[in-house]
Amino acid sequence: MRYLSTLNVFLLSLLVGGIHTAAAAEESLQDAPVPLKMSEFSLSGYGSFTFNAPTAADAPAGGPMNLSLDELSLFGSGHFNQILNPFFEVEMDNDTLLQQGGNPYSAGAPHVVLERLYNDSYFTNKLSLRIGKMLSPVGYWNLVHAAPLMLTTTRPDITYYGFSEFVTGASLLYSGDMRLLPDMQVYMQPGGELHPRTLDLVIREYEHISGLHLNWPSGLEDRLGLSIQHAQIKDTTVEQTLIGFNYSKEFDRLAFDSEGIHTHISGTDVSQPRVQDNEWGAYAQGAYTLRDYWKLVGRYEYFAERTSMTASRNALLGVNYKTESPYVWKLEYIKQYGNLLDIQTGLYASVSRMF
Repeated sequence: MRYLSTLNVFLLSLLVGGIHTAAAAEESLQDAPVPLKMSEFSLSGYGSFTFNAPTAADAPAGGPMNLSLDELSLFGSGHFNQILNPFFEVEMDNDTLLQQGGNPYSAGAPHVVLERLYNDSYFTNKLSLRIGKMLSPVGYWNLVHAAPLMLTTTRPDITYYGFSEFVTGASLLYSGDMRLLPDMQVYMQPGGELHPRTLDLVIREYEHISGLHLNWPSGLEDRLGLSIQHAQIKDTTVEQTLIGFNYSKEFDRLAFDSEGIHTHISGTDVSQPRVQDNEWGAYAQGAYTLRDYWKLVGRYEYFAERTSMTASRNALLGVNYKTESPYVWKLEYIKQYGNLLDIQTGLYASVSRMF
């Protein structure tokens, strides 16, 4: 507990004192600030249709074959001046259109989720303050998880299962210079989440969150990231501290990316008794460009989740097809081993597009 208190004090000092430190560092790199380019309000979004066909063995846990409007997201942003730059994202999830052995509404009603609602204020062209509800910068996948931008239909369990995906509070963002500092984001949530998702959409509810993310970019797609997040689980005495990494690298026609996490947990949660105090896992994914628009994708994930002595493992093989049009087509097969979490053995297909 003493260590966790020290971590919170450290992150708070970064959030409060980082404005002066980063601004001073920037002044050493340039004589005058670069003016910000502002524009008016804009709207955009994306949608994704998904077909799932789990095998007979996994179907009781995950349901029968189904076709769903998996995600329909609308987001808007406004750039008015250095102080007022709002952003919002509203998403409709899990709208089942057809389901084997049931009517279109047998799987329940879709959920409308407030993903993001915040304002950015720019102190300089490299330093900004974000206030509101935002995605927590743990790894890379959680920040860029829009379906048209990802290579696979399914998402690795470790990229969301054991930490808070959202933060409601304040965050300091610094766009680094490799001569001095990496990209940096420090954030803190003093209480609960703004407009939290319903309990059937989340594994746990988190509060009193603080964290740090460092990112060392190299080129357009290569990056190395380090994440730290401390949080409490709502209505329990459980506290947890996560340390994670993410890495992406391109080798000509081959693109590789990976994320890993280790979480130490303390306290008691009677609703979800755990069998171990350390939760950890990682995935490795490779995508090979076969032809102009085709990619062959392979992935393996290992996740030792806190409530089971049996680890969850899954292997994926699939294809991704994207032309110059806004549509992205994906087809993949997954084999699941061990502890069954959200990913089942079976066939997955999807089509998604930005608009």
